[in-house]
Amino acid sequence: MRTLFLYTALAGLFFLNACAKTDNYDGPNASMQGQVMDKVTKKPLLTGQGEFSIRLLETSWSDNPAPQDLAVRQDGSYSNSKLFQATYTLQPYGGPFWPAEKIEGFQLGASAEQNFEVTPYLQIKNVKWTLKAENKLDVSCSLTAPVTAGLPQVIEVRPFLSLTPYCGAGNRIDAYYKDEYRTLINKNWSEIGDMQTGEGTETYTINDLPLKSGYTYYVRMGAKVRDTYEKFNYSEIEVIKVP
Repeated sequence: MRTLFLYTALAGLFFLNACAKTDNYDGPNASMQGQVMDKVTKKPLLTGQGEFSIRLLETSWSDNPAPQDLAVRQDGSYSNSKLFQATYTLQPYGGPFWPAEKIEGFQLGASAEQNFEVTPYLQIKNVKWTLKAENKLDVSCSLTAPVTAGLPQVIEVRPFLSLTPYCGAGNRIDAYYKDEYRTLINKNWSEIGDMQTGEGTETYTINDLPLKSGYTYYVRMGAKVRDTYEKFNYSEIEVIKVP
């Protein structure tokens, strides 16, 4: 019995000693930043805060690495200062754009800057708004498609309103995110636009959005297609001050 106790005690000491050994691996000490650009306009992609990501696959140690996603900000920028110095595959992922090219064999040292170009499914053009009596807002827009062949079906157009400069599907006033304040389309591009030029043939208008006196609203229009992610392409943000 005493021998069994002695063996148990020794095993416990070995276990504690193993746990107490210092981890010799360096922590994540690399940083990376960059910008996602619209390939058509050559400007930062119009997006919402955190609505898609830069997907990293660390290929240094595994043939089947788990993905790590870096959120992209509303201005199209991204950054992260807690990465490992390693070899990665990089790709803009999960956004309202045609599948982006992968950058393979990217060597991340202490710091790096890497920009990307993507082609959006849709562009929201000719945004116009009118603030009417009783603070009712009318807003309209049209669409263009930079690439028409193979474009997924267009689902809808709708406005997004916010009380802060962050405005989009993830930063909105829910009271305006209703079916009555959208135009449901569910059509192929050939039914709503020119397949050669990519110009849309329709104007989409949302009427009588009720605003409150004394408030400043941040407003933009969004449209999405029926792909895997169904994220919105956006217009620029308009600032509307209600007297």
